[in-house]
Amino acid sequence: MFGVQLTRRLVRPPTALLRPQMSMLIPRLGVRFNSKLPQSTDPDSDLQSNDLKARLPKFSLHKDAAPTLLPKPDTPRVGPNMTFPQLMERFRHFQGPELLYMSESHRLYFMACFALAFICAYNVFDLGDQVVPLMIKSYEENDLDGTPIENLGQLVKRFGLVGLLCGVYLIAGLVVATVPSRLVRRIEYVPGVEVTKMVTHPLIPGRPSPVVSVPMANLSIGKRTKVWTGEGFYGTTSKSSFFFFVWEKGRRLPWIVDRSGWFWGDGRVYDVILGKEPVLLAEKGISYDDALRHQMAVAEKKKAELRRELGPAWRYKAMGQLMKEDIEKFSAKGKSAVLGTLKKSPKSIGPKPDDSAKK
Repeated sequence: MFGVQLTRRLVRPPTALLRPQMSMLIPRLGVRFNSKLPQSTDPDSDLQSNDLKARLPKFSLHKDAAPTLLPKPDTPRVGPNMTFPQLMERFRHFQGPELLYMSESHRLYFMACFALAFICAYNVFDLGDQVVPLMIKSYEENDLDGTPIENLGQLVKRFGLVGLLCGVYLIAGLVVATVPSRLVRRIEYVPGVEVTKMVTHPLIPGRPSPVVSVPMANLSIGKRTKVWTGEGFYGTTSKSSFFFFVWEKGRRLPWIVDRSGWFWGDGRVYDVILGKEPVLLAEKGISYDDALRHQMAVAEKKKAELRRELGPAWRYKAMGQLMKEDIEKFSAKGKSAVLGTLKKSPKSIGPKPDDSAKK
């Protein structure tokens, strides 16, 4: 027995020889969360330290709102010597990891999130400090002059309402507190495996920057969102929104990308890779606002044609025509259904012939 165990120990290879093989079988890209920064990111001290000082805004606040990132000279852009399809062909033929996005400072986002989280926490404290003693006092004095059971029921209802409000404020505060960890600082694209590496903020200051690896096919910006606006150096700035959401398949909370950052190429590239928009359609550079204006213009044109054809009461006449068309469709469907039942029924609906007559 002892000899068998000894031979097993001798035959079994050491674990040190197995670890390199396992590390080769499990690539680094399979790890979703990692603290190792991508190679294409710039050597920024804020990405490495993540101290509390990097999250505090600078006064006056317009210093943090002003753009600081300069365009890279080696980044291709659409111009007289390069069309947008050629730019996308260059994107598809990357030989190695490429940096696609760099964000500006997120200090103003941190300040806004801290203010909203403080408001939610203060409301919870105020409910516990002001409302709860009043409910207990009302229960002791029995303001409604009810029976003890009715008085206790009122107290339970009030506590339930206050608990519901406190729960809403707590959930809202937690969501706001986790928003900084969803702010995207860098985006790197790894060709071949079609993986996107996103560098975000740690939830606790001083910790390493999380690097999230997500397949490109699992990322989208939604059907009604477009990165391209036609305004700004990269065509991504907008007066109505300072950021856009990047949704990940299977996740409820989206990633937040600031529109004032540095973009590889221009905003149309992200409409193709994240918005799943065709290259020829993205080349036209039609923003969401322009598409909405075009739809409104087409609708106004149709209204003008109906007003010219039907006269002053064109709305009611158009509604009457639509109702008439719907009635005709329903009647046609009813007739086809009746004919279908008749075809499926026996050929002779009358009385069956007598079998004795056949004999």
